[in-house]
Amino acid sequence: QASSPTTGTAPRSQSRLSVCPSTQDICRICHCEGDEESPLITPCRCTGTLRFVHQSCLHQWIKSSDTRCCELCKYDFIMETKLKPLRKWEKLQMTTSERRKIFCSVTFHVIAITCVVWSLYVLIDRTAEEIKQGNDNGVLEWPFWTKLVVVAIGFTGGLVFMYVQCKVYVQLWRRLKAYNRVIFVQNCPDTAKKQEKNFSCNINTDIKDAVAVPVSQTGTNSLPSAEGGPPEVIPV
Repeated sequence: QASSPTTGTAPRSQSRLSVCPSTQDICRICHCEGDEESPLITPCRCTGTLRFVHQSCLHQWIKSSDTRCCELCKYDFIMETKLKPLRKWEKLQMTTSERRKIFCSVTFHVIAITCVVWSLYVLIDRTAEEIKQGNDNGVLEWPFWTKLVVVAIGFTGGLVFMYVQCKVYVQLWRRLKAYNRVIFVQNCPDTAKKQEKNFSCNINTDIKDAVAVPVSQTGTNSLPSAEGGPPEVIPV
């Protein structure tokens, strides 16, 4: 029995669709095609299927990684950045462990600063009293110098502690600023020129393919009637 054309050709068409790859340009981050709302751009010197990316996908990647160059070709992106208004800032995406560490660090920092300031105040107050007594007696006793050394060591340690903690807070501030900035990445000039050349070459080839030699219709239609057909007989 002869099979129907639909049942005979359906598996072949499905196999062709599964084997033939897609020729459309896709984003290398989300693997989706571009459209009018989110077109594809070429921000770096990568070639092939890795050269296209969405502006929004690249923006999200730059915010999360805090880098300004391509991870493959190491090309520095041509970017225009500006910060959002403060009322539109978003919270920094962090894990629970990071938030716990930051909370403990801030709490310890506040307690340490309070203790250092109070200790310095007490030591300076008592040292001032001993200086007055020493001026009256004419001699400064050794406890004064001991307290002075302790104050100097405590002040130096407090400065080092403040410096280390401030570096952590500055890094967090930079991450927050990077997360709340608007980035517009421009196309790489080299890839833009290559695309223009390829586009012009494709147009020229299309024009050459579209040119065809005209064939006269009268000659083709008159040949069969003149050669193969019998002569018409006109009745008298």
